[in-house]
Amino acid sequence: MIEISNLYKNYGDLVVLNDISVNIKKGDIIAIIGPSGGGKSTFLRCINLLERPDNGKIIINNKNILDKDNNVNHLRQKISMVFQHFNLFANKNVLENLCLAPVTTGILSKERAINKARILLKKVGLVDKENTMPYKLSGGQKQRIAIARALMMSPEVILFDEPTSALDPEMIGEVLSIIKELKKENLTMLLVTHEMGFAKNVANRVFFMDKGKIMVDESPKELFENPQNTRLKEFLNKVLNH
Repeated sequence: MIEISNLYKNYGDLVVLNDISVNIKKGDIIAIIGPSGGGKSTFLRCINLLERPDNGKIIINNKNILDKDNNVNHLRQKISMVFQHFNLFANKNVLENLCLAPVTTGILSKERAINKARILLKKVGLVDKENTMPYKLSGGQKQRIAIARALMMSPEVILFDEPTSALDPEMIGEVLSIIKELKKENLTMLLVTHEMGFAKNVANRVFFMDKGKIMVDESPKELFENPQNTRLKEFLNKVLNH
């Protein structure tokens, strides 16, 4: 579904992504772990062109999205992103936040968008919040709204960039349980996360990234229970035994 080859991204002299080549299959749920500064978020942002790679190919459904003549907005309809800090529009209520993109892009009529939004609010357990302004929501609620908003576009791929890192511990579980539910829908998901238990129990593949490379690409069982890579062993030792 997604074929990435020889992907590079630099900021001046700093090499952030260093010759990444990897294939992602439809329905894969990939947890991306690794130390800060390893290139995890940049990798996600390149997949939906929030960052433009300096070199390489990203082929999604047989189309190289880096070709100059591609319509970036059309592409982003199929690849939704959920950010660390929610990025809800502060001046719009929950229902308006959900309906804005599909109505503006002409994907859904206003009436159909509202109907779909209400179904998704039920899915994320916030059906009573449709008229609420974002500032009145908890962090966990905001992130669940952000996930519902991502689903409004009927994406094929959802990218999660540390979706729980801005949340209090008790709110992390409620967001992760929504993501776990999405697993049943055969969506392809890539998730940058520090939640090792979640990576272990929900993902079918785990990427360990460091120094701009995918150092390890394994099943969770293999990666956590039988790590071979020295740098991965160091990382797990720190993270799991702190």
